[in-house]
Amino acid sequence: MEYEISETCRQLLAQLAKYLDGELDASICEQVEQHLATCPYCRIVVDTTQKTITLFHAAPPEEVPQIVRQHLFKILDLEE
Repeated sequence: MEYEISETCRQLLAQLAKYLDGELDASICEQVEQHLATCPYCRIVVDTTQKTITLFHAAPPEEVPQIVRQHLFKILDLEE
């Protein structure tokens, strides 16, 4: 099944990070939640993103290998 993204969906996706971080005004949050109640596609995106964030925060921190760190700093032209 093919789904065309509506303008409302595009607006929601543009605000997704702020919505999930609780940084949107209450009136905008209400509009987002109304859309999510009627759009299963956006609901899936929001639920999946929230689950990914939850899993990321629950995972133990891992040390970046030194060789990767050095390469990254070199590419970004940063001092370590």
